[in-house]
Amino acid sequence: GNYSWNVIDLRNADEEIIPAFNTPEHKYNIGISGRTIPIKIRNFRSNNWGFSVNYKWVQGFTFTGSPQFTGDIPSYGMLDAQINKGIPKAYCTIKVGASNLLNNQTFLVYGGPRVGRLTYVSLLFEFDKMFK
Repeated sequence: GNYSWNVIDLRNADEEIIPAFNTPEHKYNIGISGRTIPIKIRNFRSNNWGFSVNYKWVQGFTFTGSPQFTGDIPSYGMLDAQINKGIPKAYCTIKVGASNLLNNQTFLVYGGPRVGRLTYVSLLFEFDKMFK
């Protein structure tokens, strides 16, 4: 996991210039992942499974842009998750996952579009292992 504390120091700043910092003061993420996990359910056995789960929280802040694009971005949290299955004989890994799994509709820029869930399937080939 990690935590960020972001504050702009305006003590010696020229008061005519107001910076558009556009960064939340507090944000964090925490996650857990595993790889090469064997699965055994009754008579079913399978190896080379993996997973990743990550939660991100961002504190609300005031987004400063042009006058029509200045306003509050509310606090939000997002959950990302993925599972994968390694296939050693084919030198590949199949991944299925989602960013913003719970579809928490939020926006990152005031006046911008809301961001929702993104799902994906990927196939990773390890060519360096394939040609050894």
